[in-house]
This record gives sequence, structure tokens and C-alpha cells, in this order.
Amino acid sequence: MKKNMDNRKKFISQLGISTLPRMAQQMHGANVAIATDKSSSYTTSVDGLVTNVPVALGVVTADCVPMLCVDPKTHVVAAVHAGWKGTIGKIAAAAVAQMKYLSAKPEDILVAIGPHIGMCCYDIPDDRAGSFAKELLFSHRVCHRFEDGWHLDIGFANYLQLIACGVLPEHIDAPITCTSCQNDKFFSYRKDTQETYGEMLAAIAFNE
Repeated sequence: MKKNMDNRKKFISQLGISTLPRMAQQMHGANVAIATDKSSSYTTSVDGLVTNVPVALGVVTADCVPMLCVDPKTHVVAAVHAGWKGTIGKIAAAAVAQMKYLSAKPEDILVAIGPHIGMCCYDIPDDRAGSFAKELLFSHRVCHRFEDGWHLDIGFANYLQLIACGVLPEHIDAPITCTSCQNDKFFSYRKDTQETYGEMLAAIAFNE
């Protein structure tokens, strides 16, 4: 735990941010909260944070999808953790809605989707594929059946949600980087052992 905290402090220092970011507690849900209190370090029962004050926001991942969002015109930023439950619950859309509440415009929002598990390695059970088919109209574009069963493209699912909310495709940076395939570079919940497991911090702030 101390090593993780030391790594966070080193990372934040390199970004030129003076304090540790406000973190979402991450319950693997689809709740997104507006964070305005600079003094708090954690926000409970949420997987995404949005703010328009100069405070850093952060999420941690190890296969799930990290999304960092900013409207440079209104200085509204968001940090989002999207697991499969959050993706079904449309957490990307919830983040955009909260940003709009703070006067951001979808067409002005820039999004960076960070490293996450790719469809190549993300096999899911039949009932989970069924849940995606039930809840997401575009499920046929993100759930694919191969010889070993169903696979989910969780990054593309969140990308499509952002597009549906009015975020422009050219404003989304979504490199294809699989945390499981490239476990020598990234932490992976599925690939790591108890001894090697860790989490990656994604943080964003709009400085004054």
C-alpha cells in the first residue's frame, strides 16, 4: 500500500500537480459525482468524478477502462473508471451529463481513453453477453462470439457511448493497447499474480 502511495506521489509530482488527486472510491457501478470540495481525498460509492474547480481527479485501473475528459473552454474535467457493470450502466454517458450540468458542451469535450483489456483477451460468460445485448443497442458491435466463447470490446463500448452523447470522434484518443497482452508494461487484474498485482493511476486537472 505504501509503495502504491509513493508511486502516486511521484507520478503527480511529474505532472506538476501539488496535491494528490481526489479519488473515486470505485464500486464497479455507473455513478458519477461532482467534486467541489478540495479538502476531501475520496468520494464514496462512485466510479467517476467531475469538477470545474482546480483540483486533480483520479481513478485507478488494471484492465478496466480509464477515461479522462476535459472541456478546455469551460475548464470542466472528469475522471472515469468503467468496468463491465459501469459500461452496461452507461457511465460514459453519465459523465458527459454531469459535465453538461457544469456548462460543458459535448462537441467541445476532449477524451483520452487509457490502456485497458482488449477484446482479444476479454472473454465473458454467456449471461454477461446477454446483459449487454439487453441493455446496449449497439451490443452487436462490441460483443463477438469466437470458438472459445463470447469476447467483449469494452473500450469500444465506451467509445460508442461517448459518440452517442455528442462527443466528436476526432476528439477521442483511443489507442488499442491491451493490458493483458502487454502485461510487461501494464498491470492486469486477469494476468497478474497476487505478488505482482498493482493498479495504474489516471489523473487530470485543469490548473488555474
